[in-house]
Amino acid sequence: ETSRGMAVGALLSLSLSALSLSSGWAGARAGLRPRALPPLSSETRQSGLDAFLQQGLPKNQQPVREVQNLRAGFAYDWATDEEYSKKLLQAYGVIMFLVSLPIAYDTYRLLPSQLPELFAAAHTGTAAFLLVFVLRLRNGWGFVERRLKERVTYYETEKKGGFLARKDNEASMRDRLIAKTEVGPALRRIDESLIAIAASLVVTTFALDASDVPVLRTLSGDDSIRYANKLRFDDDFARAEQAKARERMGGDSNSQEDLKPLYCDSRYYKILAGGNGQGGVGCNQ
Repeated sequence: ETSRGMAVGALLSLSLSALSLSSGWAGARAGLRPRALPPLSSETRQSGLDAFLQQGLPKNQQPVREVQNLRAGFAYDWATDEEYSKKLLQAYGVIMFLVSLPIAYDTYRLLPSQLPELFAAAHTGTAAFLLVFVLRLRNGWGFVERRLKERVTYYETEKKGGFLARKDNEASMRDRLIAKTEVGPALRRIDESLIAIAASLVVTTFALDASDVPVLRTLSGDDSIRYANKLRFDDDFARAEQAKARERMGGDSNSQEDLKPLYCDSRYYKILAGGNGQGGVGCNQ
C-alpha cells in the first residue's frame, strides 16, 4: 500500500514538474534571445493602425484588425508576454483547489491512505480543463496567423457577398512581419504549454489506471464479470482485496471489526447498492 502511494505520488510530481518545466524553459529562452519590438507593440498602437491597413477594404475585416480583436478577447493576450506560463500556473492552482479537489474528495475521502489518488484525480480534471482552454487559445492565434500569411484578404460587403483582394507587396510584408514577431512567439508559448499539459494528463491517467484502488476505475461489461468471478473463486485474491480495504479504512489488515462493504468508499456504488435510503447496504454499521 505504501509503495503504491509512493508510486502514484511520484507520477503526480512528475506531471507537475512537466508544467513548471515549460515555464522555466520559456523564461530561460526569453533571457537568451534579444528582445525585438513587435510592430503592434510599438507607438503604432497609440497612433492607430491606419499604417498597417490595406486601402479600400473594410478596416474591421483586415488581418491586422483580427489580431487586435483577438487580443481584446478573454485571456488571449496572456500568450503575448513572458508571464504566460506563470498566469497558466495561477489558473491551475485556482481550479485545482477550488473545484477539482472538492470534487475528487467526494470519492477519495479516506485520508491519508488515498491522498495520492485524491491529488492525481484532481490534477487529471484540472489538466483536462486547461487542455481545452489552451486549445481555444491555439485555435484563435492559429486563425490570425493564417490570415496574416495569406496572399489575399477575404472581406464581405453588405449587399454583394464575399470577395478576395490580393495584398500588395508592402501589405504582405507587413502582415508577415507581424506574424513572425508577435503571433509566432505567442503560438510557440501556447504549443509548449500544450505539450506539458498533455504529458501531465497522460502520466496521471496511467497512474490512476495502474492503481489497485477499485474505486479509481469503473468496471463494466466483461471486465466487471471477470473481476467478480475472480473475487468469488480465487480465495487468495479475495483475501488480498479485503486486506487492502481494511487498511484504507485505517484498521488492521487482519481485523474483523467494523468491516463494511468495499463500495461504501464510493458514493456512486453506494447508490447502486441501494438500501438505507440509498446509502448502501451495510454502510451505516
